[in-house]
Amino acid sequence: MNPPENDEYNPQRPPSYNLLQLPMRNEEDYWKIIKALGASHSKAQRAKITKDTGISRLPLCAASKAFVHPTFFPLDPFHLFYENCMAYIWDLWTTITNPAETALHLPIDKARQFGEAVSAAMKTLPPAFCGPVRDPFLKRQSQYKVYEWMALLHWYVLPIGMELGFDPAVLENFSHFASAIEFSMTVASRSDLEIGDLHAKIRRFLVGFEALYVGSNPEYISRVRLCIFQLIHVPIHMKWNGSIRIGSQATVERTIGEVGHKIRSKKAPFAHLANIITEKELLRILTIIYPVLSLDLRDNDNSGSRLDTAAGYPSVRKSQVVQHLAIRRCDVESTQDEFEAISKATNIYVAELREMSDRWGKARLTNGRLLRSELSDSRSPNARTMKTTVFGEVIAFYTLEGPTKRSLAVYNPLTEVTQPLGQTRGKWDRSLLRIVDISLIVDIVGIWEAKDYVYILRKHPALAMLSAEELGNAEQDSGDSEEDSDMDDDH
Repeated sequence: MNPPENDEYNPQRPPSYNLLQLPMRNEEDYWKIIKALGASHSKAQRAKITKDTGISRLPLCAASKAFVHPTFFPLDPFHLFYENCMAYIWDLWTTITNPAETALHLPIDKARQFGEAVSAAMKTLPPAFCGPVRDPFLKRQSQYKVYEWMALLHWYVLPIGMELGFDPAVLENFSHFASAIEFSMTVASRSDLEIGDLHAKIRRFLVGFEALYVGSNPEYISRVRLCIFQLIHVPIHMKWNGSIRIGSQATVERTIGEVGHKIRSKKAPFAHLANIITEKELLRILTIIYPVLSLDLRDNDNSGSRLDTAAGYPSVRKSQVVQHLAIRRCDVESTQDEFEAISKATNIYVAELREMSDRWGKARLTNGRLLRSELSDSRSPNARTMKTTVFGEVIAFYTLEGPTKRSLAVYNPLTEVTQPLGQTRGKWDRSLLRIVDISLIVDIVGIWEAKDYVYILRKHPALAMLSAEELGNAEQDSGDSEEDSDMDDDH
């Protein structure tokens, strides 16, 4: 935006660029350049045109009657945000910057600590989110997967960075980047005002990025790579095409791979391809008309997608408790506080509650995910160590028999909640027990526990783009996961 010593190194270019008024190439200019390339008589001429304009040849997609420049080329968030920008920023901190840049460079010891913290955090990351995220310090060069870059961007860089003492200016700049990506990847209708706010946030990130990583040193101009600068075009692409996720090549690559493996005809492969696509779309339409036919909606104990059905149509999924755990004699004293909390919430005497109640270790939420309690973990020594948080850590689940059956969760609340750099964190209040109807529990979340704080890790929207295999948990049994709870705080 403001290249240092521009007059000496790049005098043919403007000394600065206004991010609100970037020169945009229109379709008329695009075709003039294409014609100039076609009329050139030497490689040197074509090379000069390409260097000046960035256009190297006529693309095949220009043959489409729907081709309009430049809206025909959507951004690919799958690669741009995660495999390009996030990976580059990690490399910038660990290898590209030099140790003398103490505010920017991540020393080996601190990078190792960060990687170890990410690896250790897997015990409190719900398997329903994704597979295990590997240590980036050790595994960066071992085909680090896209869902792992997503995890660093959305979950771990800011919380762990704050606790390890990363430079505050670096973390603040990264928080603008993370917030912009989170907003862009969320599927929701957006107003012009919201798109304008996104553009302002990206501008703050880019201006801050240039100030931090380039400064006044012209040798560092290359640090503002195209993938970083490309972010300024995200808002306009959202205006043109809707959700930025529409341009994701993850879906395209997956479909090409799946269809490609199914083609068997050597005599007429394109006819076979057309039949495969037609059949797939017919099945998709059928599942829209008759949702009960969808494999994702069938009764499945392993995935937790149990539905009540009537006349062949699925009804609204109901929350339900599972894993009945009887109250033993040794539990009477330890459950007294829990029953007193339920008594206060329901106006039923404790003695009567003990007669009419059953205690449970897990609850199936309305979205099909399984929520475990501290009680379930204590009775299952082989279970992953997991604490349940967001607005509360579930201690146990209870059902109350009577005219109206109720399913309740007893939990400790998370207090002193703050959001530094957009990261939700708080502290446990182990002295306070609260009650919530299970139907009011919104969703599960992960946590990362630091020395003084518990950080909340919500399932970010980018995960919806990936298949089970791409999430790294294709073979994991999501029905046996233990999760944290995101509760509706209006109970």
